[in-house]
Amino acid sequence: MPDKNFETLLARSAAPVLLGKKPAALFAGPLPRCTGTAVPGGIRFLSLTRPGHNPLIFVFRPSLLERTLEAPQARRSLEEFGYPVSEGLQALLRCLGRRFQESREFPHEIGFFLGYPPHDVLGFIYYRGAGCKLCGPWKVYDDVERAAALFGEYAWCRQRLLEHLQGGGTIFDEELPVLLKAP
Repeated sequence: MPDKNFETLLARSAAPVLLGKKPAALFAGPLPRCTGTAVPGGIRFLSLTRPGHNPLIFVFRPSLLERTLEAPQARRSLEEFGYPVSEGLQALLRCLGRRFQESREFPHEIGFFLGYPPHDVLGFIYYRGAGCKLCGPWKVYDDVERAAALFGEYAWCRQRLLEHLQGGGTIFDEELPVLLKAP
C-alpha cells in the first residue's frame, strides 16, 4: 500500500518528473519504503546526504536524465567540474553522490541534473545566487520568457497531480501521463 503522505510530498516536489516534463527533482525527506515499487515511467530514487544535513531525495527518469546530460553545454560543464561524462549515467550519479558527501559547499552543478537551463546553472554558480532576472523553481539568468513558461507548466503539473491524488488516485497509476491532457 503506497504511503499517501509521501505521495503528496512527491506530487508537490516532483510532479513534472512524474509526468515526464522534467528529468529530475530534489527535495528534503527520508527515502520512502515504496522505492522498490515500480513507478510508471521508470522513476528512480536516490538518497543524497551531506554530513550534518538531512538527507535529500533525488527522484529522476533515467532516460530523460541521460538525454539532458548529453546536451553539449551540460556535458562540457560537468566535465569541467570533474564528472566522468564519458562513463554513463550511473557513473555521473555516483560522482554526484560523492560530491554531496565530500564537498563543504552544496554542489550547485546539480542544476544540470535537475534539467535547469545551463546558462542559469552557470549564472547561479558564477554570481553565487545574486542578480538573477527571475526567481522560481530556480534562479533565472538568461531566457526569462522561456523560464516563466516552464514555471507555469510545472505548477500546472503539480496542480493536476494533486487533484488526481485528492480524487483517490495514486502515483503508481499506469495512466498517469493522461493527466497531461488539458481538462
